Amino acid sequence: MIYLICFLVVLVMLLYLIGYGRSIGIWTVVLTSSIAIGNGGYYALATSSNLQEALLANKIAYVIGVFAPITIFFSICNLCRITLSKRVSTILFSIQILIYLSVCTMGTKYTFFYKDAIFHEGSTGVYLEKTYGPMHTVYLLALLGYTAAGLVVSLFFINKRTIVSRINIDMFIFVDILSVGVYLIERLLHLNIELMPVSFTLSIGLMLIPLTKLSIYSVNNINIFADELQKTAYILFSKKLKYMGSNEKAEEYFPELKNWELEEKIPGSGGRFNTFLRQPLNEFVREGNQEKINGKPYRYKDQICTYEIGILRKASKKNCGYYIKISDVTDVINENAIAEQ
Repeated sequence: MIYLICFLVVLVMLLYLIGYGRSIGIWTVVLTSSIAIGNGGYYALATSSNLQEALLANKIAYVIGVFAPITIFFSICNLCRITLSKRVSTILFSIQILIYLSVCTMGTKYTFFYKDAIFHEGSTGVYLEKTYGPMHTVYLLALLGYTAAGLVVSLFFINKRTIVSRINIDMFIFVDILSVGVYLIERLLHLNIELMPVSFTLSIGLMLIPLTKLSIYSVNNINIFADELQKTAYILFSKKLKYMGSNEKAEEYFPELKNWELEEKIPGSGGRFNTFLRQPLNEFVREGNQEKINGKPYRYKDQICTYEIGILRKASKKNCGYYIKISDVTDVINENAIAEQ
């Protein structure tokens, strides 16, 4: 019964992601899909009636063990703004596909993954007593390798709070340790019940919290064109006015943003932001405006900028924060001044 519950829970999560309406990253969808498929395999294994059915179900269940660790690693890299080249991602994922192809040989004359499997029925359902082949060692090394790599990346960025929130990185460290820890407990205690579906269901539930949050507060999810994103500065805040991120143009206009910690309150003093934009933002929030407003132009040295403050909304149109859009209008104002002369 627990396997069916895990399958249904992750299936609901997957449907939520598909219908979410925002770009949350391909690896998040792949991860959730692999866990949903794997959980379905575990349920089929527990309810199978003979060895052939159990082996087929076990092949499906291994989708979790083969593809979840690598996608968790890719998700951690994405969280920490590490960009892996398409070539590296393709090679790594291709290796996992080869491992899964070896998984598919179980029950055949080939003994790459399982040398032998014996069908058993217990109080918690069907389970297999296995004798492992050489590719299972490769599978295990890959699982441990991606977990270790994820931990290394997480620990390296744990105090880089201007890049990634400490809360988010702590959650990913917990997920990484939980996933491999549960697997090792199963192996060491020789349990006849599979705990992987439970641990990965819990893991994806925890991971979706920071990943969905990143999607909501991503500048790339604001309805603007790519060329405008390069020319216009955007700064995002939560409903509690915690700093949630900005684009490169914003850091160019407001260099202090590079030192602001994510998901923390706006620093109290100093910097161009506090000089020109903090008071208008506070007034916008205090007045409870539902429509965007255009502020008065401000000048910094030879640069003249205008700004727009508005509400950041989820796909459901619910208010989840605020944005400030800053545009450099120096050339426009200078041209108008020349034309008037």
